[in-house]
Amino acid sequence: MQRNALVLAKSLSLGEVGNVAAILMGQLAQIVPTLFAEQPVLDEDKVRHAGIKYSTVVLKGGSGQIANLAKSLIERPEIHSVVFTATGQSLNNRFAEYAATIGQKKLVELQPVGIALSGEDSAIRALTKKFSLLQ
Repeated sequence: MQRNALVLAKSLSLGEVGNVAAILMGQLAQIVPTLFAEQPVLDEDKVRHAGIKYSTVVLKGGSGQIANLAKSLIERPEIHSVVFTATGQSLNNRFAEYAATIGQKKLVELQPVGIALSGEDSAIRALTKKFSLLQ
């Protein structure tokens, strides 16, 4: 069974939590297209429902912890991951500048504010056991 986890910086405001989580899940769905059902999930009224196929947990941690986790996954191709940073937050609607800036700095300089992970359930649990639930 597969599992997804988002680890978000504990310093984020409520609005930023929603924004960063949406960005990370959107990118993760592109990286791992099997996260969502291929066919619409409809109720009797024909209203579409989310077709997420695997559990997703939202956790909190520090920017340094997020950076360390991201770097530890470089040699783990069985774990899909994507990060988002404070640099990304500050360059909204300026993708070319964002992409160029990311390519010229180390992860810690970019100040990670979140990471999304997807992989085998026990592996994701082991990787995220030091983080607490976001509340």
